[in-house]
Amino acid sequence: MTAQTGQTLSYFGDLGWLNAGLRRPRLFLALALAVCLALGGGLKGVVKDTSVDAFVPLDHPAALARDEARQVFGLDDPIVIALAAPEEQSVFTPEGLEALRRIHDAVRTVPGVKKTDVLSLASEKAILGLDGDLLVEPVIEAGPVTQASAAQAWSRVQAMPMMLDLLASRSGDLVTILVPVEDPNHAGATVDAVKAIVATETPEGLTSYVAGVATMNARLAHIVDSDTRIFIPAAVLTVLLILLVALQNAKALIGPLCVIAMSAAATIGLMGWLDARYYLITTALPVVIMAIAVADSLHITSFYLKSRRLTPEISAEQAAVQAVRHTFLPVTLTSVTTIAGFVGLSFGAAMRPISEFGLFAAFGVAVAWALSVTALPAILVLTNLRGGLKAKASQPQRTHRIDRALQGLSTLAGRRPGTILFSMAVFTALLGFAAAQARFDYERKYYFTTDDAVRIADAVLDERLGGVNFLDVMVTAPEPGGLLTPEALRAIADLRTKMASLPHVSNVSGIDEHIAVMHAALNPPTANSPEGQAPTALPTAAQAPAQYMFLYEASAPPDDFRQEIDYDHQRALIRAQLTTDSYSQTRPVVEALEEFAAQWSQSLGLQAAVSGRVAVNDGWMSQLAETHFRGLGLAVLLVGLTCLLMFRSVGSAVIVMLPVLTGVLFVYASMGLFGIDIAPATSMTAAIATGLGVDFGIHLHSHIRNQLRAGASVEQALAGDFILVARACLYSALALGLALAVICLSSAPPLRWFGLLVSIGAVGSLFGAMLFIPAWTVLMHRLRDKTPLAAARSTANLNL
Repeated sequence: MTAQTGQTLSYFGDLGWLNAGLRRPRLFLALALAVCLALGGGLKGVVKDTSVDAFVPLDHPAALARDEARQVFGLDDPIVIALAAPEEQSVFTPEGLEALRRIHDAVRTVPGVKKTDVLSLASEKAILGLDGDLLVEPVIEAGPVTQASAAQAWSRVQAMPMMLDLLASRSGDLVTILVPVEDPNHAGATVDAVKAIVATETPEGLTSYVAGVATMNARLAHIVDSDTRIFIPAAVLTVLLILLVALQNAKALIGPLCVIAMSAAATIGLMGWLDARYYLITTALPVVIMAIAVADSLHITSFYLKSRRLTPEISAEQAAVQAVRHTFLPVTLTSVTTIAGFVGLSFGAAMRPISEFGLFAAFGVAVAWALSVTALPAILVLTNLRGGLKAKASQPQRTHRIDRALQGLSTLAGRRPGTILFSMAVFTALLGFAAAQARFDYERKYYFTTDDAVRIADAVLDERLGGVNFLDVMVTAPEPGGLLTPEALRAIADLRTKMASLPHVSNVSGIDEHIAVMHAALNPPTANSPEGQAPTALPTAAQAPAQYMFLYEASAPPDDFRQEIDYDHQRALIRAQLTTDSYSQTRPVVEALEEFAAQWSQSLGLQAAVSGRVAVNDGWMSQLAETHFRGLGLAVLLVGLTCLLMFRSVGSAVIVMLPVLTGVLFVYASMGLFGIDIAPATSMTAAIATGLGVDFGIHLHSHIRNQLRAGASVEQALAGDFILVARACLYSALALGLALAVICLSSAPPLRWFGLLVSIGAVGSLFGAMLFIPAWTVLMHRLRDKTPLAAARSTANLNL
């Protein structure tokens, strides 16, 4: 090391830079504020993306197939409008069908709606046969709807099986309008306009519902907007109340509040400058940064107030430097290890929202650390805080009780370390058993409360239609016209039959059904065949399918089948409706369909690609399940390696990491006990708890190690300032836990679970650190004292 390098390191380690800065505290604070304001300027450029598709890798096969189907067939995650009659009554009345027609026509004019792709009985046509001729008539005849035309419409729907369970329920008590939109991930204004039309046009006696993935995405975006305005101020207030209780000085809140606000603003502002998206899970990021920032501020401010109380003759500048010097190493260690945890989360995640959350959280922690050791001391000097925590004799009774409780816990660890460690081992085993019950799962409806209108609408559609969760297969022939052959249609029918036999599949539709209806219309079994007879067979003549299609197009627009087959008759879509979109239940269905589609493609010369919302959700959830523990493992590994580098001791790294594992087990055990799924929002909680939970162990172990190296006995190391450090850890955990628990105010259940689980993980880590570290320290010293070689060593050289 050169002399210049040594001088620089000495300058940094001796806090010469802080002494220099605090001589001009206003300038010091202004520089920090200027940097944060520059970063915070990006806040106006933050763009929200609350869609589920944000979690889907763009190159995933199911996503690619979905995008191709969207382009070819005009299908997308639509807004689904439903008009429902009371049970055992029918919507097929003049009032019901007139309302359906009015709503259909009105939503086609809404900006953002793909008006040519809006689908309902008001736009569909029925295929009829008369004396060997093919007739194509509207399901709902033009002109005013009468009782007779309403009954005729119901008869025609029954003759078209592909319409049942999609555009109308089998009992006739519900009809739907499928409204594709330009961008289902950002359709808030479109959904609002559609809802207004539906509310205005729904007649008395019918109930309207608006559901679908596009509607749910819009609802989530609204939740994010409203929740952010509620629980971020609530989290700030909660943190300040905890700080007030901990510091007992209202003026002392100014510094931590500035650090909190500047850290959060700089981080979210950077997202705006970098054009990063504000996802559903990003809603929790400001609160996470806030909770982390308060911990550093609390430790530094506590020691500053102690210095001013015990030595009132020193200046505010001297007390600030002493406080930072005393806490610089543990505060830096905790910040670096927390950053390492978030970086591990980012690098281990396969999904962009989770990866970006980790990176920006790491940046926020770095900013909070920098402000805690620069702007906070400057504020302490400018406010010239005095006294703060009062002398022990006049402290409020609650502080006495907390200190006595912490001292009693420390004493218990010294007297019965073996008992405490054994009890912790048993408790950890029980946590592990509960954690093993946690499961990967995702179901769209659980992103909303049970009384949310969009969840109620989704439940009605599931009940009356058998579900509108789409699982698609796109079939491609080698050349144009290749699908309008008897062989290709029979193959499509076989594939459709296989799909219908899979679990949770309620309905499957395809182009073969339309050809079968045409065949039945042109080849009636008897001269008096009823109009409602269902088709049973496909044509066998080589040219028949193409001729049927030609006859149809002679009587109706050529784009009537756009959502079933393309203009070249080379690509067709088979669409299945599932009763659920739960990942745990649809995973076997998607796997079986993918396997059968691959075999089907090899044997018939046609290509089948699985797509649709259910397949896309299955794709990203499977990827989450495959990479989840890799991300957690990487976070734990990086935090552990950081501790090893900082302490330069394997033993010390192990001591501070073991309580973290207790916190992680608390997280998974809570998931297992309360039935909380491992899904995108909750999948990050264990990794975040790793980065946050290690802080308590670092502060406690660093203090004990420094005291032992200074020649103190174990008993002395676990008393005195150890109680001050422990109390700061306790209040930090309370601030962290309660600030994150404020997220439970969200009306989105996943965010509630996120806040709850991270809070539980932080408290679990504190619980582990408070019990394990003192007990382990005492036990190791007792064992070493019994060893002659160890007894000869100086306590200062003990490497915990």
